Amino acid sequence: MIGLEYIVRLYNGTYKKLAEKLGITPSTVTDWLSKRRPIPKAKLEALCKLFNLEAEYFQKELSKIEEIELRLDYLNRISKRDSFEMPDYFTDTDGNEHEYTRSIDPYQEEKRMMYDELKMERIILTLQGTLYNELYSVEKGNTAYEILERTSNLLNESVPKNLDAEQQLQWERKHDKRTEALRSMMYFMGITGFSVWDEEEESFHNELFKLLKKYDLLWMKA
Repeated sequence: MIGLEYIVRLYNGTYKKLAEKLGITPSTVTDWLSKRRPIPKAKLEALCKLFNLEAEYFQKELSKIEEIELRLDYLNRISKRDSFEMPDYFTDTDGNEHEYTRSIDPYQEEKRMMYDELKMERIILTLQGTLYNELYSVEKGNTAYEILERTSNLLNESVPKNLDAEQQLQWERKHDKRTEALRSMMYFMGITGFSVWDEEEESFHNELFKLLKKYDLLWMKA
């Protein structure tokens, strides 16, 4: 979707109202959206000022990441406008009740979801770049593809249909352990400068850390 169209929808506007604010006809806005006409420099500056956004957003086809970023920017703006404070109470360990002021953001949950979606889209974009680089590399290896495919298969395993209730429970426990093992290994191997593991942690993690260290698979501090 072209940026101008998305931004107008995002701010609950109409092309007619936008045209009135810019001193143009609605058909001119339609021409901009269809790319029959470019947005003149003066009107582009007016759009930037009206929405307080960079010029690049209005004339380009937006990526999913850019759409999310614009949505978050909009939510943060209306959060400042619509957030409010209200009195609340808590009881301390001695049973005494205390009053305090709690800030309420009506868009907090939606913003949290959008931030999570933004993280996911950035991860997907990074993985796509990795796979494309591998696909078009001179050596034509497929290591990243295989790793990602196997990881995806592991994370998306489903319980076999022919198991009884007890076997299903055992399968789910083992699956949880397998995914936890993968998570731990990625944690150890993926953090530059990581060098210390708590010796008091459970034995599996401790043994995994020592094994990765033994074969020099960790990014250790100098």
